[in-house]
Amino acid sequence: MSASSSTATLRTPLIEMLIGASVISSSAVFVRWVEIGPAASAFWRMALAGVILLMLLGQPWRRDRMRHWRPDGRTLGLVMFGAAFLALDLWLWHRSILYVGVGLATLLANFQVFVLAGVGALVFGERAGWRLWVGLLMGLVGLALLLAPGWEHVDERFRLGVFYGLGTALAYGVFLLAFRAAQARRQQTPNEALQWWLCLGSAAMLGVSVPFGGENLIPTSAHDWLILFAYAAIAQVLGWLVIGRAMPQLPAGIVGLCLLLQPLLAYVWDVLLFHKHLGGMELLGIGLSLAGIFLGLLRGDQPLFTVRRGEA
Repeated sequence: MSASSSTATLRTPLIEMLIGASVISSSAVFVRWVEIGPAASAFWRMALAGVILLMLLGQPWRRDRMRHWRPDGRTLGLVMFGAAFLALDLWLWHRSILYVGVGLATLLANFQVFVLAGVGALVFGERAGWRLWVGLLMGLVGLALLLAPGWEHVDERFRLGVFYGLGTALAYGVFLLAFRAAQARRQQTPNEALQWWLCLGSAAMLGVSVPFGGENLIPTSAHDWLILFAYAAIAQVLGWLVIGRAMPQLPAGIVGLCLLLQPLLAYVWDVLLFHKHLGGMELLGIGLSLAGIFLGLLRGDQPLFTVRRGEA
């Protein structure tokens, strides 16, 4: 294949990948805009996404299609296990967004790259390689530059938000591992069907948690309904369906760079929409953290993100 034809082949999935990563970068913005509690907004994200998936993907309940939409028991069990950790991921992340802001919460959540790499090395015996360790060091140094100056002066709410963000990374990493295992077993079950079951399971678990946090589940204004529908349609359905389609067609390095748009643009939205001020030290910390995450995304010639993400 000539260089020109190879470039043309990559152009469409690259554009799709950039669009998808840009779209999901808006996720945290919707959480800030909506005027209901963090667990309730997470519930509606997953519940409405499940409804939208049914609308987009036809009528899976028809007898001639149902057998392909019902995974076997073990696969469904893996999906539900992943759904539990995705629900925990969203429960933590939405609070982190409200406590520390759109940009930092999204950056912290992206540290799940190192969770996946650590599990791969410790549990599955994968070779970590120098990229992982250098990337982890850069990420930690960048995070220290972001947080250490003035840490003693921030309130308990901010500190809790940082720990919620790191907890998000851990929960999301476990979710990805479970969902990847389910995808490996799915056979004729479409990936979209697994995502629908994932939405269903996560929504059920988040719905149960809402009353315990003293939140109201039902939005009381048209504004909130509009924001929640946009959140589900744009961040949960559109963004990850586009990324899931484009990702297998691109080299690992390009995938990693495109995915970095999510935390980078999250900071852009934080500055433009919520008037976040970033000093020189913070910009340096963000740059180092993003560079570290990029190195962590690469494992030889393969990206860690081999799963069609169902969230965040």
